Amino acid sequence: MGAGDSQVPPSPAEVPPQERNALPQYGFGPDVGFEQLVESNPFLFRVHTPKEPSPFYDNTEPYFVGQAFADNVSGSAFRASSVSPYRAPSTYTYQDVSHHMDWTTRATSPFVSTSFSFAWAIWEATRRYHHGMKHSVEIAVIDAKALSGRAVTAVELLRQGAPKDRHADHWKWYRYAMEAQDVLIWGYIPGSAVLASMPLTHILSKLPSYFLNPDPSNLKDTPISRVGWDYERKKYSYRVFCQEMSERFLRMPVDRRMRDTSAGAVRLAIAMLRPWFHRMATDDFTTATVSACELALSIARWPGLWWVREHPEIKDLIRCLVHIVGEEAREARRTQALADATRMQDIAGSLEHLTRTLHTRGDLRPRSCSIASVSSTASCVDEDETKVDRELAFHLKTSEPATERKTVRVFTPPTPLPTPPRRSISEVHEAQVDATEKAKADSPSVTSEENDQAAKARPEARPSDTPSESPIVSAARRLLGPNLAEGESSIEYYTRTASALLTGFFLGTFITLCVLSPRHREIANHFT
Repeated sequence: MGAGDSQVPPSPAEVPPQERNALPQYGFGPDVGFEQLVESNPFLFRVHTPKEPSPFYDNTEPYFVGQAFADNVSGSAFRASSVSPYRAPSTYTYQDVSHHMDWTTRATSPFVSTSFSFAWAIWEATRRYHHGMKHSVEIAVIDAKALSGRAVTAVELLRQGAPKDRHADHWKWYRYAMEAQDVLIWGYIPGSAVLASMPLTHILSKLPSYFLNPDPSNLKDTPISRVGWDYERKKYSYRVFCQEMSERFLRMPVDRRMRDTSAGAVRLAIAMLRPWFHRMATDDFTTATVSACELALSIARWPGLWWVREHPEIKDLIRCLVHIVGEEAREARRTQALADATRMQDIAGSLEHLTRTLHTRGDLRPRSCSIASVSSTASCVDEDETKVDRELAFHLKTSEPATERKTVRVFTPPTPLPTPPRRSISEVHEAQVDATEKAKADSPSVTSEENDQAAKARPEARPSDTPSESPIVSAARRLLGPNLAEGESSIEYYTRTASALLTGFFLGTFITLCVLSPRHREIANHFT
């Protein structure tokens, strides 16, 4: 114990109103009623093994449910239940708490157990982690004021039992309810009252130094090996745990005590409220900082309430630290949101640029026919054939003399038919020649001299003015040219040629096999 420390508690007049009903480290003080204690102790803690929530879960639905209502997990189911989850605390009886405390009947208890003490929750969670098979142990932080009207302390109900009606294990239950600062919630705890639920392994590393093992050589590979109490010892009670932690705290220098009751308390409080605190720091900064300050103060008062009262500057330190952490959390969340928005804009801009580039290159040509079936493939082939025929016709048209092009362009109607029939290349050429001759016959006023003068007056066509010949047209003219029969399209010509080649190949192969076969005489006799 440091010099100048005194364990004489201050007079009641010197205690602030918000700390007069603050719970001690172990058990209760003069007041044991929930409604009197909730103003100075606004948080409840519950040790539990988490379950996978439903994908349709709403935070207004029950988060923790009493065993008697295990089959009723929604508000409508509770209202239709034969055992109502809405009962005033004044109607709770000794039989109700006895039914909950007795391990033989706890499976049908209507209560949900919680505790006012964060230290008891850590001690109990460590014990379950060490002795249990499941290591997914979590500690939930609950808003105690949200449960007002449905909560009661177990000690309060146990004191109602008359001596003749007490259970054989009455005093064992009473000691447990005192040391755990047990609070019973009738029916269920809604999700809106659960501020956060953190795994034990995430909390142990954030404990103040007096909770941790001072000898690093004794550390093991397990996450709970860092704690400073002997959790492996049998019959290690919570009372002994409280005494050992208090003695270790009082043996520390004053500067380390100040550090553990300020920075250490804020660190543990933020760790237990982490998801909720970071979200609320942006949505409601005042609520987030006030709640974190209250939890940090309750953590700071636990090892020595009188010592914290003698150092009022601890409250100011806690308040400043919480505000600094809250500002940093809010700024980090805002920066992350801006970074995410910028990243999404960059992705959208890149996709738009890529789309424009592909459209410019012609890689994203819209096609009116689908390639998902044979019929749609045939329609695509038909469209390609029509395109080739049109390009060939255009090439023949542009390859005529200048006078003929002028005459045809002046007197031929330019509007095409809505659905022109498919024509072969020879038909197109004959139609062009007929149209030219008809135009010459119908316009005798246009003489050859005038045409020559017009041709001389017109500037020579530059290579850029003449439409370039399409590769498809050139290939078709070179390959098909004179071999293309009248009325036959390019695809029909290719089909006929391929059929002839395949037929000749297979026939030659068959004749060769017959000749080389040792039984070629029998085969010849068979066919003859």
